[in-house]
Amino acid sequence: MSFDVLNPWMLAGLAGIALPVIAHLLSRKKYDVVQWGAMQFLELGRQAKRRIRLEEFLLLALRMGLISLIAIAMARPWLSGSMVSNFSAAPTSDYVIVIDSSYSSDWRGSTKTPHQQAVRWATQFLNELSPLDTVAVLDARDQVEPVVPTLTRDRELVRKTLENLPTPSGTSKLHESVIRGVQLLSSGTALSRHVIVVTDGQQLPWRHADAHFWLQMDELRKQASVPSDVWVVNTQRQQAKRVNYSLDRLQLSRELTVIDFPVRIKTRLRNSGAPASVNRRVFLEIDGQRLAEQTQSVQIEADGQATIEFEQRFNKVGTHLIAVVTESDNLIADDRAEGVVEISDALPVLLVDGQSHPDATKTETFFAKAALTAPGNPTPWVAAQVINPAQLTANRLAAAQVVLLANVARLTDEQVDNLRQFVESGGGLAITLGDQVDRDWYNSKLFASGDGLLPGELKSLETAPKDVDAEPIGVNSESLQLPWLKPFGTGGVDSLLAARFTHWYRVEPAVADPAVKKPEDDSGGEKPKVEAPPRMPASAIAKLSTGDPWIVHRPLGRGGVSLLTSTLDADWTTLPAKPDYVAFLHEMIFDLTASRISRNVDVGTSLIAKLEPNDRVENWHFVGPAGKEHAALAAGSEQNPQARLDETLTPGTYRLRRKDGPLNANNEQHFVVNFDRAESELMALTDGEWTELTAENRIRRIEQPTDLFTAIKSETARVETWHLLMLLFLAILVGEVVMTRRLVQGGHIFTDDVADA
Repeated sequence: MSFDVLNPWMLAGLAGIALPVIAHLLSRKKYDVVQWGAMQFLELGRQAKRRIRLEEFLLLALRMGLISLIAIAMARPWLSGSMVSNFSAAPTSDYVIVIDSSYSSDWRGSTKTPHQQAVRWATQFLNELSPLDTVAVLDARDQVEPVVPTLTRDRELVRKTLENLPTPSGTSKLHESVIRGVQLLSSGTALSRHVIVVTDGQQLPWRHADAHFWLQMDELRKQASVPSDVWVVNTQRQQAKRVNYSLDRLQLSRELTVIDFPVRIKTRLRNSGAPASVNRRVFLEIDGQRLAEQTQSVQIEADGQATIEFEQRFNKVGTHLIAVVTESDNLIADDRAEGVVEISDALPVLLVDGQSHPDATKTETFFAKAALTAPGNPTPWVAAQVINPAQLTANRLAAAQVVLLANVARLTDEQVDNLRQFVESGGGLAITLGDQVDRDWYNSKLFASGDGLLPGELKSLETAPKDVDAEPIGVNSESLQLPWLKPFGTGGVDSLLAARFTHWYRVEPAVADPAVKKPEDDSGGEKPKVEAPPRMPASAIAKLSTGDPWIVHRPLGRGGVSLLTSTLDADWTTLPAKPDYVAFLHEMIFDLTASRISRNVDVGTSLIAKLEPNDRVENWHFVGPAGKEHAALAAGSEQNPQARLDETLTPGTYRLRRKDGPLNANNEQHFVVNFDRAESELMALTDGEWTELTAENRIRRIEQPTDLFTAIKSETARVETWHLLMLLFLAILVGEVVMTRRLVQGGHIFTDDVADA
């Protein structure tokens, strides 16, 4: 037999047993004894004195016992063992039902999908519960959602919630659901607590259950006043590997581009479970329209895969929904892969020239402006505008997507703050150095010990050796590993690798700083304690042949900053004379704009869309999968307003729509929330894996609701004893009243002074 309590902190009330003792000591008063002639006739006998003292101590013990019983009863003690089984014929229980809603549970190869069977099982289970049992429900997908978040006896609420669960989607991690269920049961009041996982028996949701999971489970059980039992119901008894054809997540060469710029679309088609090679047709859809000319017939070997590639140009500004689709099978969730691309007329770029000159060819941005927006090109991909540092205002930043500081000596504090806000809200910033740069100001104001805009500290100005036998300083081809830089890693005498550098700054990239910083308050008043995000590290994404960084990049908020350690013109490098200069600048600009795009995200990632400067977020709302509407939240700043959605637990296509006005490209923006497609390999847990999963009875497997109730009744019974303690409390209370009345009616007043007289 074992003993424990549900509310151990209530045992602190046992300290109250000192109160009667303190009251007794305080009530003992000292009297002056006056001897008089008839005193001898009033003195108590020795035996009477002993009896009264004994009665007083007994009364004190009863009062201390009353307080002890109240404290112990409020701690809710319980006993377990075979001797108390007769007291637990119908125990009250707390249940957390976990429904596996991953997309594999939408398998349509039988009359009912595994998800429908899971809901049906849970509904039948509700019918078997007693009226005092409580239930909560967790919906297990990429993230665990508590659809019935608290233990309740409202059966109708639970039934409606089960009936209205969304279509299965995403990939669940059932071991995390078990942890959440055990934690939720810690708020329960019953002595019988159970987590019931209703799943289709797939391998993947349990594959992540490592040793850490079991250690966490054991620790939670040790900490719990009442340990929780975990049960697994397998609604899909088929153990064979089922055939499935699936598409991987789309890979887009660009998420933000311009009209008539080719976008490469890539994915993989997988064959899981088919015993022989097959031919499958794959289609390309743009904005819901299937393109007949973009159809491929692909042969896939048994348990093999094939790469699918399309190329598409867009001639309309706005966001476009791209979908690669294969022929339907029994698992339709992975027969389609979607992505969004944003098309612009021309990317607006601000070129901030740090050195004015009467001869335009000798300015810092002459070559860059000609490369990005050539005068003879009527439809440039980049709309570059040259300004001087004094013209860099908040209004100009609001209309730009990328800002390039070319050998700018310094900026005002207001301009620095505006630039930081511009980058954090999704803008791209490129900084190139030169002879006008004030190194001390850059380090103190722009680098700011790693907390500023500059992704690295300027250490020293380096000069290439003038010895004719010395090796020229160029770009190290092995350092060009990023996708947008890698094409420049090969080439001839006219390529980027042939460019030579005479001067550059040696830069030390900023390191990560995970420390949380609090805002300072100079006024002495209190400010909200808003935690700053951790500082991201900078990295040298391209290096010179000396090993010094050439391009240092660091993410900042939703945007990014790239620092070029040499010039953008021909003062310190021959790069502007190379044909790759034009392509390099375009790729750098497109890469910086890509950082502001969040249209293809993972489950749980917020969606953020840029609005026009004078627009209001109240004019917009988000429409999720299955047409569910969500309110748009305000984000960004007054100069750069944005709409945000945080509720992205359901994968699929989302749209930001204007509440009034016609439905067109100006009034609608697209987003795609992707999910992990690993469950497309429909492998069920084998008998050996079930044995490993249920080892040591940490998790137990059942089939029918009656099996669970039978197992619960066969377990060691647990019975609460607080009601017995309260009966004992009443009995002692009656005894205390009787004894107090007896002492009062006896009329005896006994003091130590009288006893000693």
